[in-house]
Amino acid sequence: MAKKPAAKKSGAIPRSKGGAAKPSRLRAKLTPARAKAAAAKAAPAKKKVAPKRAAPSKRAPVAPTANPVRELAQRIVNLTLNQDDESSFALYANHVESIEPGMPAAVGIDAIKQKFAMWRGMVSDSAWEARNIWVDGNAIIIEWNVHVTFAATGTHAELNEVAIHEIENGRIVRERFYYDRSALQPPQQAAQPTEGVRVE
Repeated sequence: MAKKPAAKKSGAIPRSKGGAAKPSRLRAKLTPARAKAAAAKAAPAKKKVAPKRAAPSKRAPVAPTANPVRELAQRIVNLTLNQDDESSFALYANHVESIEPGMPAAVGIDAIKQKFAMWRGMVSDSAWEARNIWVDGNAIIIEWNVHVTFAATGTHAELNEVAIHEIENGRIVRERFYYDRSALQPPQQAAQPTEGVRVE
């Protein structure tokens, strides 16, 4: 019996008539990892976006610290402009010392009250203007312009004054006033001429 030709095994490399191997046109199957890598190469490169910076948090503005001496200076000015004597007494320490030009020092709150009463008796009206206010440590300096009307004569005068107040524990313990005393002297009425007496 004639022998049957042997069956070709699957997967065998096909050969040409001359016995040379024919090039395979089969493509190797891609694994999932290789397919992903190939897709990544083919895709256009994405631009890197810089991360957004968080907006700075807005802090509430810090309120300035109150200066008690400056507040006291403003209170002195307000009470003087309003001519509020009774409220002004509360600004003084009990042992306060007050010095006026050419006068002995007034010591104690009772002496301060007497000074206020003497001023009200001498002046029927006054208008005050605080030109400048300085605060340095525990000292308050106020430059005043005052227009006064004298009670005795009804005449007017202008007074320029500098007041220095020294503060301890929120109260005035010492004060000094600088001004021209002659500005507070009421003008004297001209003397009436008298007829001379002839002696024979």
